[in-house]
Amino acid sequence: MGNLVSQCVTGDAERAGPLVVLPDGSQFRLEEHAGVAELMIEAPGHVVAQARDAAKERRLRALAADEFLRAGEVYLLVPAGRAGARLGGQEADAIRRLVSGKNGGKGKGSRSGRRIFPEGEAASTEDGNESAECALLCRIRPRQWRPALDTIFEA
Repeated sequence: MGNLVSQCVTGDAERAGPLVVLPDGSQFRLEEHAGVAELMIEAPGHVVAQARDAAKERRLRALAADEFLRAGEVYLLVPAGRAGARLGGQEADAIRRLVSGKNGGKGKGSRSGRRIFPEGEAASTEDGNESAECALLCRIRPRQWRPALDTIFEA
């Protein structure tokens, strides 16, 4: 009963759904009762991190799939390879500005999530294809170890 009352009495900022920032910098709001698992199903190979914790700890900690997104919070959808990674200075500052809602003195239209994950715009060219370096790194894989199964002769 107490949880229902606290949800009904919150202010306008809390009534807004959770804000999700995608790796390409686009942002969108979800309905109130969305779960982390729903976002992970929509974007395979990505995990959800809470922006407030990432700004504080300077580390991207993935949320568990059974958690629910809170209204008014900012969440980052990051590639699974970046989960647990430390953030650089510019990334942490951009996330801190996004969480606090400040634009850094610029116009309202210049607010972009691309400053959070700059490799998202560096990995693609104007026509939307992957760069040659990224494509090369994706194709190179280490050779799998194959044991030599020869007979051992004892004398």
